[in-house]
Amino acid sequence: MKRFSFLLFVFLIASNLSAQISDDQDQAPADTLSILPEFTTLAARKYIDQVVNNPSAWRTMDDPVKNALERLLDHSIEPFDTVRSRLLMQDFRAIDIHTGNPVETGRMALKWLNDSTFLIDPKGWSPNLYLREESKFVYPVDLSSLVLSDSLLDENGMLDPTLFTPDTVIVTVIDTSALNSLGIALHYYKDKLISPPLALGKGGSTPSLAADRRTVIYYRPGTVWEADEDSPFLMMDGRYQLDSLQYAVNKLLEFTEERDSTMLWLSDMSGRKRPFWISSGSEEEYRFWVKNYNNDSVTVWLGNPGSQELRLTLEDDVNFNRLVKEDFEHLPSFVQDPESSLRSMKMLEPIPKYWDFGFLSAFILNQTYLSNWTKGGESSLSAMMDIQLDATYNNKDANTQWINAVRMKFGTIMTQEKGFRKNHDALEINSKFNRNAWGKIGMSASLYMKHQLAKGYNYPNDSIPISKFLNPGTMTLGLGFEYKPAKEITFNVAPLSYKTTFVLDTANINQTLHGIDKNARAKREMGTQIVVSSKVTPFESMEITNNLRLFSNYLKKPQNIDVDWELIVDQKINWFFNIRLNLHLIYDDDVRFPVLDENNQPVLLPDGTEKKVADMQFKEFIGLSLQFKF
Repeated sequence: MKRFSFLLFVFLIASNLSAQISDDQDQAPADTLSILPEFTTLAARKYIDQVVNNPSAWRTMDDPVKNALERLLDHSIEPFDTVRSRLLMQDFRAIDIHTGNPVETGRMALKWLNDSTFLIDPKGWSPNLYLREESKFVYPVDLSSLVLSDSLLDENGMLDPTLFTPDTVIVTVIDTSALNSLGIALHYYKDKLISPPLALGKGGSTPSLAADRRTVIYYRPGTVWEADEDSPFLMMDGRYQLDSLQYAVNKLLEFTEERDSTMLWLSDMSGRKRPFWISSGSEEEYRFWVKNYNNDSVTVWLGNPGSQELRLTLEDDVNFNRLVKEDFEHLPSFVQDPESSLRSMKMLEPIPKYWDFGFLSAFILNQTYLSNWTKGGESSLSAMMDIQLDATYNNKDANTQWINAVRMKFGTIMTQEKGFRKNHDALEINSKFNRNAWGKIGMSASLYMKHQLAKGYNYPNDSIPISKFLNPGTMTLGLGFEYKPAKEITFNVAPLSYKTTFVLDTANINQTLHGIDKNARAKREMGTQIVVSSKVTPFESMEITNNLRLFSNYLKKPQNIDVDWELIVDQKINWFFNIRLNLHLIYDDDVRFPVLDENNQPVLLPDGTEKKVADMQFKEFIGLSLQFKF
């Protein structure tokens, strides 16, 4: 009973394995081959040729794989060395080239309408498109010049009625406008002259009327050059074309000889292989180890001085010594009892790295498209480029740090109604030197410059610029201390700060728009500057950068603080793309804006001037950002 149960168990396992194998065979792909094909060289060449010359097998006829297969076919038919030898044996310059008879390049049949008029119709249009028949009445006499005379009277003295009976004539009319639209040329032939002259054929071939006047024969233009009958060439473009061909062949043969290389495999006794490329020649040599059965090795330098030349050089100062077992007592005493001692070691000090460089670029794109939008609006496309370069010098031994940054922001917007405009332009240079004195607090000296690159306008007025490069420009020098409670958070306080705002070209730029007096080119202020910078990552894919710059003037309204606050939020999508939100708020008590009434008209003071007050400047930009950072 146990034996029967065991046999039944084996039978079930074999049945299950057979069913799985059958299922696997049923699920095999239809394009697999159960038997691998065996090709002869001729059959393989024929099969590849069918695939290469089958247009439906390729997406494009200039595919690199198709070109590689074609070169494989050519190489299998005749090696390139044989082709090179055959070309080197030829001297195309020795082939004689002489002038020959004109070469006919084509014929065109003519359609004669009568003995003196014919058509050239290259497309073979139906004559019904440009010829039509019309009926015309012809009188025996010209009624317009009819004068009563005896010759017009019959025998009874009456007018002859037959003179007023017209004959009907069918006339063929040529529609010249139809001929022009169909591209049919109409010519007249008289006294062996054709008017207008026949047009040149394809490639500038010269036309000539055949002797039977039924066709126009086109001949190859210019002088016809024929090669010698014993040469493989027939028609040449010029007398010295084969000379140029000889120079071109020599140039390509020289180029292929310099470029082509062959890989040679060097194998040792154990079967290990190393590649070595044989090229057009090089003075550089490569090192190889050659071993024998005793595992003795020697260094051999292998070079390739020429296209078909190898050079072997043995390593200098090579001595072969085999190890032999000797009794201990035969060894010298200094070998038997060696003296050994440990030497003091000094820890290796790492090479300090003082400079650290960084680059960050962001390209932000925002696009809106409207078509037949009943709620109103306008299609627009806006973009902004934000590039920042950082260079930081850090010397931990001297407790000094020098931080430099250059940032360029430039943005444009394009709408259907207002066209192309600039909507963002800023160039900032920030340099700060810190010396750590008390842990997280250190002395600090800073330089900050800010201006723009291109001209700016107060749209819709785009004829008078209100800003341009270095007009206006702002520079702030500060001396104070910096507190850094965390790696990405800093508080810089400079009680001794000097800030200047300048406009160099007051002839073209109105300096009063930027807080500068009418009769001055610069505004100078002494006060305190506070800069707060932070970078936090509330989520793994989100980064928030905050830069707040405050300035208070000691000499003029110190309570009115200038504010320059920028907030950047980057939400990461993948390695390259982010969603960027850029918020920028500026408040300058010296920059005044006109006050407008309910009719959007400026409010006037009692002296007739416009009333102006300081106001907050705000800019917001959100869009898809393409970032590169390293």
